[in-house]
Amino acid sequence: MLDIAADEFAMVAAQAGAHVTVVDGSSQRLAQVASDAQRHGVTVDTVHALWPHAAVAHHDVVVGAGALRRHRDLPAALRAMVLHADRLLLCVDEAGTPAPHEQVLAALLGAPVIRQAPRHLLIAGTLAEMGLAADVRMVTTVRAVTVADETELVQRLAGRSLPGPLARRLLDLLASTLSRTPAGNWQYRYPAETGLVVCPV
Repeated sequence: MLDIAADEFAMVAAQAGAHVTVVDGSSQRLAQVASDAQRHGVTVDTVHALWPHAAVAHHDVVVGAGALRRHRDLPAALRAMVLHADRLLLCVDEAGTPAPHEQVLAALLGAPVIRQAPRHLLIAGTLAEMGLAADVRMVTTVRAVTVADETELVQRLAGRSLPGPLARRLLDLLASTLSRTPAGNWQYRYPAETGLVVCPV
């Protein structure tokens, strides 16, 4: 499997026995991949390069999990993925559905809910323009934000500090999704919709 950016898919595939290569432009992210691989007792090859300019061999499966949103030229990035895939292309990206905390924050601040473009559909459409039919699926996963205290949690969710009463109201409204870890940290868990694009090549 070839992963065009350092993400969780690489380690999952390596632990399942796949031969995995990760391409990433960040030496720090690649060092983290190598560290994680060593900790889990698996081997992951790393290539320090920006996609689609990496010189790598063909792989059975090529994966892009959220990495394509950083590319200004989506067709070029997808074409390179297709050229490097012998069997399957898998793209994972946001479905555009706001998270619960984003909806609550918008209501508290009297602001509109910002909906991201469903990038998985853009990817599928671009592949269709290339003459490739993809299977598009939606998957609901659970994401978690774990922090040391409530102040840090509010900062992470809001992207900035909030006045005390507003911060308290946000936490009250999200109370059913908050818990404490055994280590005493705060954890916010929420459902997130993800779009999958699966394309045989």
